[in-house]
Amino acid sequence: MSTTSRLKPLKPLKALTTFRTFTAATGALAAAGLAAGAFSAFSRMHYRRSASATLVEYGTLPVKKLTSRVPITERIAWMANRPEPRRAVAFPAWGRLFYDLERNEDDGMPVYTLRPHSPSDTIIVYLHGGGYVSTAVLPHSLLVDTLARKTGADVVMPLYPLAPHHTWQEAHQLVLNLYLRILSENPDKRIILMGDSSGGGLAAVIALSLAERGIRQPDELILLSPWVDVTHTNPDIADYVDVDPLMAPDPLTVIGQTWAGETPTTDWHLSPIYGDLSALERVTTFVGSREIFLPDNSLFHAELIKAGAHSTLHIGENLNHVYPMSPTPEGRRAREEIIRIITGSPAVENRQPDQTDQTGTARTPA
Repeated sequence: MSTTSRLKPLKPLKALTTFRTFTAATGALAAAGLAAGAFSAFSRMHYRRSASATLVEYGTLPVKKLTSRVPITERIAWMANRPEPRRAVAFPAWGRLFYDLERNEDDGMPVYTLRPHSPSDTIIVYLHGGGYVSTAVLPHSLLVDTLARKTGADVVMPLYPLAPHHTWQEAHQLVLNLYLRILSENPDKRIILMGDSSGGGLAAVIALSLAERGIRQPDELILLSPWVDVTHTNPDIADYVDVDPLMAPDPLTVIGQTWAGETPTTDWHLSPIYGDLSALERVTTFVGSREIFLPDNSLFHAELIKAGAHSTLHIGENLNHVYPMSPTPEGRRAREEIIRIITGSPAVENRQPDQTDQTGTARTPA
């Protein structure tokens, strides 16, 4: 015999409390939705970018203010007087479903290799940023993870020596030796050399060093907001200081001098914009329009074109430093373009205007 349970009706007071709770929750959700919509509209109207891109910028604003409270010389001295930290990088756990993760020492330099389970004909050598004083962090490992999963390529990321305990010579020699070993062991594979910020500057230096030795260029050189001139003498930089939420030229100039050691900062091993760019072949640069590196990146692009290189400049309109690494729609589109370049897929037509500017002309921010 089947039985049917009957729900007891709520008492009037409890029913009223439940109704009020439901109404309050619904109202809160509606208010949150309206606030999110209003902020998104504000971001689109005022900055012409996604709300998440605006949140990323707002989130970095305290960094510039906090770091400015302590003179950069004091910070460097403090770092120099402390033992050099052991360096390690955490990678997403899900990555093990797609690739094997290895950590090895190459002449004492930690090197991470992401090796997808299926054989690949492409190797990406990725040089992390951090102003030559900071090691790779989570955004770097997330980007490297994405590259390995989406392209199927092996990805090699060395943790090269950093200032103030080291200068450019040690990092340059170790990274160059690593690259040459990868090239000699994989002569038939495509080699992609890639880096962000200071790592992008170092990647350009490595490409110039290969040219100096008569060694084949990377199949693609991909640079994310590369630091191509540590002197910061470009007068156009002044137009971007106030809109860059993260970086200021004066502290970076001091860091560049620390990285240089006894070498003049105009040497191309430190500032690749002053090198012989005629031997570089395929270069793709991504840079935001709200960062102090835009003038030098635009000039670097122009000099590459003048030297005969195949150079493409992508300017993220109203976006910030290394925007392809950001968890934003604009960052995702930039990553898709990077993946397309690495895999050799056809170019996508009708690209979003916030992603690329093929003219490479620097503009003063509104």
